[in-house]
Amino acid sequence: MDNDKTKYIVINESVIGSIIKDIVTFSMFAGLLIFNHQLLGGSTVIDVMFIILTLGFLAGKHSKTRFEGTKEEVIKYLSEK
Repeated sequence: MDNDKTKYIVINESVIGSIIKDIVTFSMFAGLLIFNHQLLGGSTVIDVMFIILTLGFLAGKHSKTRFEGTKEEVIKYLSEK
C-alpha cells in the first residue's frame, strides 16, 4: 500500500467570505431537508442519509492530508518542505 499521501493546501478566505460561504452552505442543507419534507413526503431515512453525508464531508475536511492556513502560513509551510 502506498504511504505517500497527497497533501491538500487550502488558503483561508476573508471573514466576510467565510460568513457568506457558511450561510450558503447551511441554507442549502436546510433547503434539502425542507425539500424532503415538502415534496418527498418527509422520509426520515432521507434525512438521516443527508446528515450522514454531511458528517462524512466534515470528517474529510479535518483529515491529516489537509493543511489550512493564511497565505503567509502556507508559504512558510511550503518553504519548510
